[in-house]
Amino acid sequence: MLSRALELRAVAEYWLGRHETAAETSREGLRVARASGQTNGANVHLGMLAVLAAVRADRDTSLRWIREIGEAPTPGSRPHALAGWALAVLDLVDGRHDEAATRLASLARLGTGRGQVLVQVMATPYLVEAAAHLAHRPAATAALTVFDRWASSTASPLRRALSARCHALLAPRGSDEADREFQTALRLHPTEAGAFERARTELLFGRELRRSRRPRDARGHLHRARETFTLLGVGCWAEQATSELRASGESVGPPALPAARLLTGQQLRIAQLVAEGATNREIAARMFLSTRTIDHHLRNVFHRLGIRSRTELARAFVAAPGSGPALDG
Repeated sequence: MLSRALELRAVAEYWLGRHETAAETSREGLRVARASGQTNGANVHLGMLAVLAAVRADRDTSLRWIREIGEAPTPGSRPHALAGWALAVLDLVDGRHDEAATRLASLARLGTGRGQVLVQVMATPYLVEAAAHLAHRPAATAALTVFDRWASSTASPLRRALSARCHALLAPRGSDEADREFQTALRLHPTEAGAFERARTELLFGRELRRSRRPRDARGHLHRARETFTLLGVGCWAEQATSELRASGESVGPPALPAARLLTGQQLRIAQLVAEGATNREIAARMFLSTRTIDHHLRNVFHRLGIRSRTELARAFVAAPGSGPALDG
């Protein structure tokens, strides 16, 4: 039962926008499933890890998790659907909208009880984004109807925000309806969670405004999206926001952000303890986490700050005491 419980926890964390925590939960679920001989459970966690990596535009990691699933999953099974969702997101990141829509539309056949309806509901915002201006639009509209019922029944502001974003994408480009739905989505996005999805809404709204010949209105949304993506360490999405800003006529360079703002609160605490000379085992004991979790967070800290060793990390904190190291961008 633990493997299944961890799967549900990872899904909940995904909806809260806690992608790194969700991945940590799925890695633990994968370990438990493999230790107890649950092949399908292990493949579900592999599929979830692939989705989480794809959503953050980490192609190499996502494909690595999908390769670990192998050829075993039965078409229509949950692992198979999760892998399809991950591949579709990677298609979308690369601008292959038709391929992404085809994958996502095939996850379930609504009204027939066939396929993975829950996975398709979760993936509906990506289906709508991919299919808004393609032949798959009817499939996206049908999936959004189901998503709307679910979002309304849960009363979750984040899901209602995603619903409004989807309706904005399906509205005529440049229309008052599209503008109204995007504004509704931004108003509904919770401030305490879901920064990634809010930034995605800002990016999509900015893109639509720019394409509707409203570049001045687009820039504020694109700047906010770019900064959030940079803070979250999702470079590919930040680059997309940068490209849209340049297309809107703005000259932009790399964002100059203090390094402490590039770290989550937990990552910053770990970095500070490392800078003080604590070992991973000592940090794990003080923070009531596993050493494996500390290892994972420390790798992310190194990646985000562009450093390679504990010594470099300590020097950076000494150079800028109190507020964390400062980077030029």
